[in-house]
Amino acid sequence: MLNSPLRAGLLAGAALTCLTAAAYAQDAEVIHFWTSSSEAASARVLADAYDKAGGHWIDSAVAGTDAARAAFTTRVQAGNPPTAMVATSVLEYQDMARAGYFANLDDLAKDLGWKDVVPEALMGAVTVDGHIYGAPVGMAVNNFLWTSPKALAAIGETEPPKTWDEFFADGDKLKEKGIIPYAHPGKWYWDLNLFGFVLASLDTEAYMQFHKVDPQVFDNPSFTEATEIFARLRDYSDQGAAGREWNLSTQLVMKGDAAFLFMGSWVKGELDAAGVVPGKDILCSIGVNDTPVSLNGDAMIFPAMNDSKTPTEAQALLAKTVTSVDTQVAFATTKGALPMRTDAQMPDLDMCSTKALAQAKTAGSVPAYPAMLSGDVAGSIGDVLDNFWVDTGASAEDLAAELQDVFADFQ
Repeated sequence: MLNSPLRAGLLAGAALTCLTAAAYAQDAEVIHFWTSSSEAASARVLADAYDKAGGHWIDSAVAGTDAARAAFTTRVQAGNPPTAMVATSVLEYQDMARAGYFANLDDLAKDLGWKDVVPEALMGAVTVDGHIYGAPVGMAVNNFLWTSPKALAAIGETEPPKTWDEFFADGDKLKEKGIIPYAHPGKWYWDLNLFGFVLASLDTEAYMQFHKVDPQVFDNPSFTEATEIFARLRDYSDQGAAGREWNLSTQLVMKGDAAFLFMGSWVKGELDAAGVVPGKDILCSIGVNDTPVSLNGDAMIFPAMNDSKTPTEAQALLAKTVTSVDTQVAFATTKGALPMRTDAQMPDLDMCSTKALAQAKTAGSVPAYPAMLSGDVAGSIGDVLDNFWVDTGASAEDLAAELQDVFADFQ
């Protein structure tokens, strides 16, 4: 028989081992691309909420959306997945979902009642072949026009342009003053977002045709007009646009070095972090031409950790925590977004969100590209748009022809 001190020590060690195992069972490593100051603060909201719920958030921030995607897919396919990954949509990983790499959240979503409180467009972005593989995290408006009042004042204007003709007329005046008319962020996904921004402002039918990869869109006069506007926008940007991140474009507008930025509601988080007041120091409006509001939201994907493809205890706790009412309100407030839950009320809705909701009532809304296009399709279209943007000798007709070729590949 073991002597008492030794036996007590072994029992204590065993108890400590059990406690440690229990603690680590709630560890959740999360890969994300929220690295700007406002994005990092919003990630901390989720981390704090998870820690408070009894978990332990392990932050794995990767600068750049493409780099984060590459890190995630490499680890999953190598059999060393993180607990979760933040994505713009599960659709960009739909092949991996079909191959069984992700946990099935059907039962969890039913228990938490997501379909009763989450807009259909956001649920569609986390659903593949009728099964749910991600937790929707926040709702964003993709098509704000952010405007510098300082730049407008330099050309004797006080209001953002309401039509494309007004936009380009202001742009010509801004060029004469040495001010960048449009601070373009030079990444393929922002090119794709911008093209959708233009299409939605012209014709909702053309917008939906394009994002359904419907070849009939090429016979739509609004599509032709969209390619012409997209081509023309290159002449109103600057040489520093190639490869530029969205937050750097935001800074140009905040300083008055540039007049306009087409970007989503997450810009508000960057403004808040810099002490810039929307409506005073920077103006916000929903696109031009009374466009419908483009809605999107990030998602959290959970790699499969077991043969049953059910979420682990840590994954279930993380999904429950990030989609709760309190967490959604805090996250949306920090990130400059809207809660993805219809039953989550923001205590003080900012003026930009108020404008977006009002416009959605009068002009309607459309799902943004991440909720409609698979990763392969979005990437292929985005590459065409990105290459076109830097090839200033290419015409609108060239762009249409290149897009037709891409669409043909996915029929």
